[in-house]
Amino acid sequence: MSVEHKKGGGDATDEDWTAGADGSNGTCKAQKYAGFGAVLLLIVWLLPLPSFSDQQVSRDDPVCADDRVRSPSGIRALAKRLQNTNLINGNEIYNRLDLESGNTETGQTNASTSRDAGGFLTSSPYEPRYREFYSSIAELRYPLPPNPRSYEIDEIKASFLFYGQEPVLRWHSSLGSNTEVCAVQFVDTDRVDYRLRTFPDQESALTESYIVTHRYHCGTCSSLRDLAVYLAKPDLTKPARTCGRRLTAGGIKKCLMEKVGFAEPCAETWTYNIVHTRQRCMKTCVKHYGLWKVLTNDMNDAHADKRGNLNPCLACDEHASGPGFQYVAGRTRRNSGLVSAICRPTGEIYPVEHQLYFE
Repeated sequence: MSVEHKKGGGDATDEDWTAGADGSNGTCKAQKYAGFGAVLLLIVWLLPLPSFSDQQVSRDDPVCADDRVRSPSGIRALAKRLQNTNLINGNEIYNRLDLESGNTETGQTNASTSRDAGGFLTSSPYEPRYREFYSSIAELRYPLPPNPRSYEIDEIKASFLFYGQEPVLRWHSSLGSNTEVCAVQFVDTDRVDYRLRTFPDQESALTESYIVTHRYHCGTCSSLRDLAVYLAKPDLTKPARTCGRRLTAGGIKKCLMEKVGFAEPCAETWTYNIVHTRQRCMKTCVKHYGLWKVLTNDMNDAHADKRGNLNPCLACDEHASGPGFQYVAGRTRRNSGLVSAICRPTGEIYPVEHQLYFE
């Protein structure tokens, strides 16, 4: 089965995958990380979509969506129509990410055309992690990420370790000058079948009669069917936390497909993010909310302060897991012109006209 999206609205399968986030050993290790024991079955992780401008706080007033307010009928109609579209070059989009498959036992190099031992089509952006030994930090191959939660420096061994594969770091280091966009072009008169393509800038996409769907390159969540989920669910934090309670990574993925509605490649990217955040941010989240609140799912503290600065738990997820998620997913709320339940400065939201797909 390929990364291509099938026609129709349903993505879920009945198979219970056992997969996870460790790229070097397939998804088997991720299952181990996902099952820390009976206590962790009760822990619900707050997993917002990571930030693309995580070091800057806009002077604009933060904006956010209220999931208690019903979406306008026009948005609901658009989401319904988007669910019935079909991406025809999903494999091409995924392969351009150039991730290592991590399936060293079989020598598999193209995770988009066959499943690994755990049933995942795609690879974790977090494993194998990029490591570099240095004589001087200033001479590292890539600039240091803007937030120290994204990496480790071992001064004794003179080594730099990034929480992600090398393509993730290469991309993350160049965001300041990145003008790429992901765009859509339908190939039939009914506007069902379409292609995604990454362009160097918005003008290039418009010149070739493509419609921009989000900022930066295309990825596993760039499909119009996944956009439909984002449009229909202003707050994905709550359903993601619910799915994050599943014991195995395969269970998390299945929940994200069946309960949230993500297509399989996008659900796998979210699963990798959830599992990695469990590894990196458990202590931070328990310290911020308190063990009892975490165990009882009473984590209703403010996501951010009045200036848009995230609380320590969400900030840990944003910086430790965010770069890998953003790189592989491609689409996030803010780079798709959508607000979320987490209040963000308006300057961080990239303007996109999604109604243009069917005009």
